[in-house]
Amino acid sequence: MASAQFLPPGTTDVPIPRTGECGQEGPATYVYRMSQEQPNDYFPHICSKMGGAEVRFNNPCAWSHGQAQMTGAHFTNMCKGATRMIHWHNEADEWGFVSKGRLMTFVSSPDGLPWPSSTNILEPRGVWYFPSGWLHGLLCITPEEQGGCEFTIVFASPIAAEPNGHNLDTTLAQADNDVAATALGISLATYEASRPAFGRAEHSVHFSNSNMTAPIVTAVTPDACEPECPRIHETVAAPAAVQSIVEQRVVLPGTRGITLYRIRTDQFPFSRTMSQERTMLAPGAVRPMVWTTADSFFMVVSGTVTVSLQGGILGKEAHLKFANETLKQGDVAYFPNGRAYWFREATGKSTAETINVFNVGVWKSIELSQAVTEMPEIVVMSNLHQAHLAKPFAPVYV
Repeated sequence: MASAQFLPPGTTDVPIPRTGECGQEGPATYVYRMSQEQPNDYFPHICSKMGGAEVRFNNPCAWSHGQAQMTGAHFTNMCKGATRMIHWHNEADEWGFVSKGRLMTFVSSPDGLPWPSSTNILEPRGVWYFPSGWLHGLLCITPEEQGGCEFTIVFASPIAAEPNGHNLDTTLAQADNDVAATALGISLATYEASRPAFGRAEHSVHFSNSNMTAPIVTAVTPDACEPECPRIHETVAAPAAVQSIVEQRVVLPGTRGITLYRIRTDQFPFSRTMSQERTMLAPGAVRPMVWTTADSFFMVVSGTVTVSLQGGILGKEAHLKFANETLKQGDVAYFPNGRAYWFREATGKSTAETINVFNVGVWKSIELSQAVTEMPEIVVMSNLHQAHLAKPFAPVYV
């Protein structure tokens, strides 16, 4: 029986930065308004009642001087029977977050540990983690009439999700027929008869709505999920996907309208190298200044927030202020390791929800309001040119 005690501990050290494919060049911005971008991939005939399935990838060369160590993708208008093509990533661990609907996740282990495969069904706010190189996929099981599925995928990599992904159809189409047939466990004749249906994926093109040969979203056959998708036996021992019930709830001292929900390796033992903090903000609430021991990919799940960052990529921007960037649902930001940031609900009238995904399994948050109280008071007063500052509350470690 798989057990968390056999899993390695979560990582604490930020990965050595990789150069990616941008030549370390790009604009000096740390936000990417994905909600304003046209979809990279569009599938009008899949979930057509919702307007067609859409996928948006953030361009790693369009922010953070092309040096961000994390990238993401946002899937919308998915519905029952719509799949994210089975695939793997050769240089990126993957974290996923469900915003809407019920999503089936599945992944196979290369060595049978801690299980041969993990299959789970996630509700909204559920998360998953797939290690680099492990074959995996996704299936929405919520009908169009009920709003379908929406989810975000974050990759611990400076390279865009594609071409970092290897899709099942392209992998087989590029192989010799007998090799592909053996991989599928079918006869050569059967494979040769079926190959024309996907053979054009040999020339992988999917960032194109007019000349797509290798779609990353496909639909199961019309009767496969009617009236329901096939039942599964969910993995319960050290699964690769968990519901939000595992979150650790944290309320910061001296703050109003802010609640944090954290998932580290302690809460999600299978996830060794990635983790998440979800934040709920009341109208006008402010998430206080913090910096973390990891790079992070920030996304607005709902509402509108204003984000500020102190210091960008190491070098001449290390002490610059990047302030008051307003982000809406689906927009993202990148917070480099060790850079102070803060954000607030922007309207003063509505609530907001955000997630921050980290590229280590166990990150530490340095809350300035707590850390500064541990400094010698006379030195703090000297640094701020003050004689005295009131202390409304005692420090609390989180």
